Amino acid sequence: MERTEAYDFSVSNEELLELCKQQDQEALRLLLRRHERPVYSLLYRMLSNHEDTEEALAEVFVKVWRGAAFFKGDAKFTTWLYRIASNTARDFLRSRRSRHEVSMEGTAINEIELREQSGADTGDPEKRAIEAEGRARILRAMNELSDDDRLLISLYHFREFDYESISKITGTSPNNLKVKLFRARQRLRKVCAALEEGDKYELRTHTTESAGLQQEAAEGS
Repeated sequence: MERTEAYDFSVSNEELLELCKQQDQEALRLLLRRHERPVYSLLYRMLSNHEDTEEALAEVFVKVWRGAAFFKGDAKFTTWLYRIASNTARDFLRSRRSRHEVSMEGTAINEIELREQSGADTGDPEKRAIEAEGRARILRAMNELSDDDRLLISLYHFREFDYESISKITGTSPNNLKVKLFRARQRLRKVCAALEEGDKYELRTHTTESAGLQQEAAEGS
């Protein structure tokens, strides 16, 4: 799970949203400070492009400001917020495709996100290196999935929303959601396995080439 900053939550998200209805800009700034990092992470997993993610993040909180008056309280604030974020990401992806633009950063890794998910220092450098390699491979694999698969996995595994919340965010029925999430996880495992095999092949090739160069150097000396 991603780490949460130790912000003062004596005033709830819903109370801050009520203040936004009264045009209180400081309340919006507090909501932004509380939620910008996890929302940014979700958007980045969807868009794989820092420039687009920054723009989408700003748009999300503009929508929060404008939509505060329409918040009915039938769902938690975070569910409402992530529904806005996921819809905004989809709008950006549709716009990108309509312009036939290729603005993805490919297999770019979000270093901040990797650090946040690294957990406690185990004191074992080799174990930490192996875990970091696994996390990096998962993030690379995420870029190979469909938009819907990335969203479901991000919400369920990275943000740890329950089925009911994800259902409200995505507009997918709980039963259908379980099937879609199961299939998305299968596809993620398949891509991860392929990437792992590719990494092993590259390592074997690099090791063989290095050994060949060392032998040539020894024979030439």
